[in-house]
Amino acid sequence: MANNTKIINKINLESIALKKSISFDPGQIIVSKYLDILLREINSLDKNFSIFNILSGVKKKNIKGVYIFGGVGRGKSMIMDLFFQNLEIKDKRRLHFHDFMKEVHQRILKKSKSERNKDSVLLVGKDLAKSAKLLCFDEMEVKDIADAMILSRLFEVMFDQGTILVTTSNQPPDGLYKNGLHRDRILPFIESLKNKNNIIKIPDGEDWRERSLSGNKVWLTPINKNNNEKVDKIFESLSLGFEKISENIEIAGRKIFIPQVAAGIARMDFDDLCNKPLAASDYIEIALRYKGIIIDNIPELNDILRNETRRFIWLIDALYDKGCFLIANAEVDFKNLYQGKEWEFEFQRTISRITEMSQLKN
Repeated sequence: MANNTKIINKINLESIALKKSISFDPGQIIVSKYLDILLREINSLDKNFSIFNILSGVKKKNIKGVYIFGGVGRGKSMIMDLFFQNLEIKDKRRLHFHDFMKEVHQRILKKSKSERNKDSVLLVGKDLAKSAKLLCFDEMEVKDIADAMILSRLFEVMFDQGTILVTTSNQPPDGLYKNGLHRDRILPFIESLKNKNNIIKIPDGEDWRERSLSGNKVWLTPINKNNNEKVDKIFESLSLGFEKISENIEIAGRKIFIPQVAAGIARMDFDDLCNKPLAASDYIEIALRYKGIIIDNIPELNDILRNETRRFIWLIDALYDKGCFLIANAEVDFKNLYQGKEWEFEFQRTISRITEMSQLKN
């Protein structure tokens, strides 16, 4: 047992990153130090707590989580993912905060129907605390009054049950739901965040996505073996050190299959995105979930492909509005992508947005 502890104590995220050929900048190293401490505390959580301690009334140490905030593209999610992958405990969850809140609302609705006259938020909080000792959230952001009303009571229960939180955000806790309707409802939650977590700002620095994409064209034409290999290399560079997985996103009861995901980036075929009955709201969900999208096999668009064109317009709107980056492998340049008449006016905005999304990378 002692030998295992010594091994655990030697683990640190910077050394793990080096093995995976990820180069931390000074700001990322600062954040990694806090997560290193938490990593060791959690990995040794059950090893140092014996039956003697339980019978003697010795309580487990309250472990503080980590709230990481700072600018876009600073690698907050990347560092959190490294932390999550190297945790030894099984009862852990990592998900986008937006997805977590959708799950919470669904659970509350189900509880309110099955267990009437009981506090459904309290019951859901206890269930969530039992299912995972550690929760890792990507991009905590509160924009909905319904979320604001639930969060304080939900996390009062979860923190009391010993839930450890690690989350990323673009703003400090005091900036959550700023100027929102009935903001007083969320203030207890904000205080809990500050009491139960180390609040760490990642210093300003280089955007790792811009660094990885620097010198690479992000709209490659035509579709051929050479450009397919170039896209492969870009994806490898962006997802260096991370396992590629597939995911299903559930939206309004529908499941959207994402064949390749790594480091917060999704790679899909044009047909999977635009040749299926998806709505503008579906693309917003995709844009909320991922930092960037790689789209393969974009054909020349025309009025025969009117539905596909309309969906592509919605997709670009969503990616642009949510600050995602785009990498594409297409048959023609995006300025000549649409050769029809029906969406000619709307597509001018699409061209403008793709131009703006591409300027930082070329």
